Amino acid sequence: MIKLFVSMLLMISPLFPGDLFVQKGHYTLSYDELSLPGGEDLGLLGSSYLYDFDSAYLGVGIYSAVSGKRGGFFTGGLEAGYRYDVTKDISLDAGLFVGGGGGGSAPQGGGLMLRPHISVSYELYGYKLGFGYSKVKFPNGDIDSDQVYLQFVIPFQSVHKKNTNSPMIMDDLEDFMKTSGKSIGWSSRYFAITLQRYMIPSGVRDTSGALVKKDMSLIGFEYGRYFSKHIFGFLETAGAAGGGADGYAEVLGGVGYRVPIFKNMSANAKVSLGAAGGGRVDTSGGVVHKETLGLHVSLNKKFAIDAELGHMQAIDGDFKATAIKFGFNYKFNSLEVGKGLKPLNSYESFGDYEWNINLSNQRYFSDKNIRKGGSDSSAINLIGFEIDKLLDNDFYFTGEALGAYSGNSGGYAVGLIGIGKRKQITKKFDLFTKMLVGVAGGGGVSTGSGLVFQPMVGLGYRYSNSIGIRGSFGRVKAMSGSLDTFVFDLGISYKFKSIN
Repeated sequence: MIKLFVSMLLMISPLFPGDLFVQKGHYTLSYDELSLPGGEDLGLLGSSYLYDFDSAYLGVGIYSAVSGKRGGFFTGGLEAGYRYDVTKDISLDAGLFVGGGGGGSAPQGGGLMLRPHISVSYELYGYKLGFGYSKVKFPNGDIDSDQVYLQFVIPFQSVHKKNTNSPMIMDDLEDFMKTSGKSIGWSSRYFAITLQRYMIPSGVRDTSGALVKKDMSLIGFEYGRYFSKHIFGFLETAGAAGGGADGYAEVLGGVGYRVPIFKNMSANAKVSLGAAGGGRVDTSGGVVHKETLGLHVSLNKKFAIDAELGHMQAIDGDFKATAIKFGFNYKFNSLEVGKGLKPLNSYESFGDYEWNINLSNQRYFSDKNIRKGGSDSSAINLIGFEIDKLLDNDFYFTGEALGAYSGNSGGYAVGLIGIGKRKQITKKFDLFTKMLVGVAGGGGVSTGSGLVFQPMVGLGYRYSNSIGIRGSFGRVKAMSGSLDTFVFDLGISYKFKSIN
């Protein structure tokens, strides 16, 4: 997989003269009905974010239980493949997902998941509908299932800039639009760090049948994009950081409507649907829905605060709660290809901002403090990805998600956010340090309430302006559990710049 990743990244080159280029990609939604031992069925929803490199593609994917009785089953990892266009409308596709995770007391073993697939799709109104054959196998577990699956593909095109220091001016953007023949403009987006409190009413029971006596605290992340002045779509994910539900996680997507009520204040309504479970929270098959009303207060052009109140409930399971949510938003406008976008001259100032996508393997060193009870001290290996956005003065915001694939801890997953700083020491090498905090749980790992922190220091090597290798060393520690061990992370990074 790593060799394939490097070869694909080496294919990256601007499609048009100059530093700007169109990066094509696609979102894929899929549904697999797995057959588990004992005649049990498990419905698996896949969601992938993939970059296209000619006919090949590479990116990240998450697979979540949405039917059956394994709510809380999640895997995340890397996905790659090749697409062949038979005709203008019909395409063949073959690919492979490699990831780690599990949960929901499923027989996932150490957590390594492989999913090769082949499919055929038909383009309809700019989207692709298709079906195919997939095999989902956990080599060190008892899941080995072959099935026909369905998929829905949504293409996208973003304007990127090579990772160079050349300045950008409006003439460059206008020349690029003329040369490429593309209709480009600005889309409004945001990302937010979220804090939530789920207030559990009396009578709600967990997966063991016991009454739930504690409310839940969660830490998470939300990303959104506006489709019009008032309507926006969003994706949110969160994990338990308190309330005795360590290992609980959720991933939801939805739509919202925002209307101004004062100069710097708006009201919004949001509805979302997704997958959730783990931590003994009874979501049955895993599908949940959430509806909220809230206020959005703009502090300035870049930052805002959201306060929301709503209802969260499982479709089948016993779980339900009153949801209180606070979000700390960073707002920006990004240049992309498409229709209905704001004109190029909508903003007087803009700049290029560096992003780094790091695909990594992380290792928890052997330690008796890792697991509950301390009976197993073997090391844990995790696979996942990290996204960094460079801020000012070489500081950067970072977020990462990983799942275990070996080490007798299948189902263990981590989601972290933080701040870092890097320092270039030569043209090829830079030092960096970062402080991460977030949630973790599952797989018998002793994370207590689920809240963990992880300081890291590392060294990066630049193979080219876009491709690099990074290694870092640090320590992960649970705030209330016994988890406390050294960590080593090794990954391959892809750097690019967006125009914001």
